[in-house]
Amino acid sequence: MNKKVFIGFLMFIIIPLFVLGSAVYTVSQQLIEKKYGDLTEVTLQAISRNMYYMFKEANYFSDFWMVKESIQGIYRTMDDVKPNEEVLSSYDLNTFDTLLRGSILTYSPIQNVVIYNNSGKSFSAGRTSGSSLPWADLKKSAAFQQIEELNGSPLWIGPSEYKEFAAGHRDFYQARLVKDFWTMDNRGYMLLRFRFNELDQIFKSFKTNVESSTRYLLVNNSGLIFYDNKQSLEGANVLQLLPNKLDLQLSNHSFQSNFQNEKSLVSLYHLNINNMGVQNWSVVSITSWKYVAGEIETIMTLVAGITFVCIFFALVYNLVFVRRIIQLILRMLSSMKRVERGDLTARMVESGKDETSALARGFNSLVARLEDLLEEVKRQQDRKNKAELMLLQAQIKPHFLFNTLESINVLAIQNQGKKVSQMVYRLGNLLRIGMESKEEITLKQELEHLKSYLEIQEFRFEDQFQYQIEAPSELLDVYMLKLTLQPLVENSLQHGFEPIAYKGLITIKVVNEGERIGIYVTDDGIGISAEKLAKFHYKTELETPIHEIIGTNEERRGLGVSNVADRIRIQYGAHYGLFICSQEGMGTTMKIVIPNRKGASL
Repeated sequence: MNKKVFIGFLMFIIIPLFVLGSAVYTVSQQLIEKKYGDLTEVTLQAISRNMYYMFKEANYFSDFWMVKESIQGIYRTMDDVKPNEEVLSSYDLNTFDTLLRGSILTYSPIQNVVIYNNSGKSFSAGRTSGSSLPWADLKKSAAFQQIEELNGSPLWIGPSEYKEFAAGHRDFYQARLVKDFWTMDNRGYMLLRFRFNELDQIFKSFKTNVESSTRYLLVNNSGLIFYDNKQSLEGANVLQLLPNKLDLQLSNHSFQSNFQNEKSLVSLYHLNINNMGVQNWSVVSITSWKYVAGEIETIMTLVAGITFVCIFFALVYNLVFVRRIIQLILRMLSSMKRVERGDLTARMVESGKDETSALARGFNSLVARLEDLLEEVKRQQDRKNKAELMLLQAQIKPHFLFNTLESINVLAIQNQGKKVSQMVYRLGNLLRIGMESKEEITLKQELEHLKSYLEIQEFRFEDQFQYQIEAPSELLDVYMLKLTLQPLVENSLQHGFEPIAYKGLITIKVVNEGERIGIYVTDDGIGISAEKLAKFHYKTELETPIHEIIGTNEERRGLGVSNVADRIRIQYGAHYGLFICSQEGMGTTMKIVIPNRKGASL
């Protein structure tokens, strides 16, 4: 009942509250995600426009100077150099440097410019010293094919995007094919290295400094991070930082994910400025969920706390009041089950003066009265069982004495005084054990008693049988009912060997069977037919007379065996007794099963 009430409490109170709270929390999370995702998309659109203008300005500057006569003249001069000449003259080098510094390098984001003609000769100039990209490395780069396909339009290369290009701090490269202004023939190639400090200004305008909770990443279509406003992830791969979460092939969208062990809102926005030479770059925004949820998360936490407090007090009420009544019913049910199993010492604790205490007192009074009545019935039944046990023993003793005295009488008629004396001596030993007041003796004493009996019978059935006794020494101290084995052996001699023409064999074997002892009495006599064997089934009720079970004509034959079976059952219980296995013409085996204990029962 307590379980049912608790399940009902869960089903109709706890679970509905939990489901309602979970639904509200989930819906609020989705609303927050959608609203902030839309706001982030607007922000990323503004960032995208600023970057568009940044790259457009850079492209415009390089477009302007690429067609100027001064730059075109550098290409013509480089083409005039003979193939066997390795370098330009000092005059040309100084002239080219001056021209480049006065034209292209006047744009502050450009850090370095390299000019290549079609034959691979190159010239570079820059704000800082450093080696330029060799023509052979440029030509074998994967970017070279894209440069030629664009046919004069610029190609932007991000930091570390291609291994041939030096990966400086936030260095972007613009590579393009240069054409003759008048003939549109290919003059060569131009490689410009940019350092856009303007990127920091773009993102700072949206309050994304180092201390901010929002991180912006500029990535290409393979996930390589070109720019991180917090600088720590540049050169890493965003797909590895958000495994199985971010798909750069999808359209602009937002989703929740764990980023660096913190719940965050991730937004993807494609720049879509391929016409500026930027090939499939995207901006990824990562904002801490604590910042996104803000006060709403605090309110939800407060509501959840209040809900849990209410649930706690509901549980306390259930445990203190409802559970007390249920526990009383369960204790009474448990006590009733103990009484049902026979434990009449079961009592309920009486406390207080309410109805539950009155119910407990009534139960205890009923059980006490029932215990008194059963004790009286048990005493009467014990007296009845002892009287019947004495009667069964009295039936066995005259039966054995009759057979023994008959044998002594035969020897006396034959005038065999010495044998008569020996038989009387052994009979005296048998009677001494049989007349003792003890109901149980050790297995050793029982076997000695049986051996005396068999020696007596050897005088009567001379050369008609032999016997063997096998008993482990560790079992000789086991207690059992006295006069148990002798009736079984007597049955074999009287009814198993009389008609045979060969020397019979009786084997008594004691076997340890764990909590039980099995004693096997086996003979190789004529056996018992199935019809007669059925008559030896010992009685199952004490009130059933023996002659009703084995029949009047067979009473004497089965009296000893049936009495042994009944004595064992009465003394040790229904799990112990006598079992008979026999086949006509093959002999008989009788097994006695008794408990394996070293002390006699009270």
